[in-house]
Amino acid sequence: MSIFKPQGISPARYTAVMGMLAGISAVLNFIEGIFSAFLPAGIRIGLSNIVIMSAILCLNLPSAFLLIVFKAAFVFITRGTVAAIMSLSGGVAAFIVLALLFRKTLSSYILTSVCGALAHSLGQLAAARIIIGNSAVFGYAPILGICSFAAGICTGIVLKAVFPQIRCIIPKKEE
Repeated sequence: MSIFKPQGISPARYTAVMGMLAGISAVLNFIEGIFSAFLPAGIRIGLSNIVIMSAILCLNLPSAFLLIVFKAAFVFITRGTVAAIMSLSGGVAAFIVLALLFRKTLSSYILTSVCGALAHSLGQLAAARIIIGNSAVFGYAPILGICSFAAGICTGIVLKAVFPQIRCIIPKKEE
């Protein structure tokens, strides 16, 4: 894991921080699964994406990407192959958007989170199109778009609220 480690952080601290973030991501993913019973089919809040956004802001891009892979592995273990593919495809699409917006713009947490949530849904729709082999899945895009917009606002607000505490736990990266 040392190839992912940002400069200025000891290997032990980095391993501890990454383990903590992976664990938090898994717990948030599990909790949002409970809430998804009250939402339209296939809709999740995206709480675990707060961890990914925090890693992009505090650590580095390779570490954040590694957390996406960890989260997809957790989803594979708990919900199966298709769910893991959906998690990974959505996570990679969101990661690209989040990384670009956080690194190249002065966008707010909320706007960036909304854009990441929309990208996540588009990535999942693309994966569903490949898995199912039918473009009819894109008919679900309006519902996913509305729900992604709302979820992005929620996760952006939560990130804005908890980021000062996260910043105390995760060491500041050197630019």
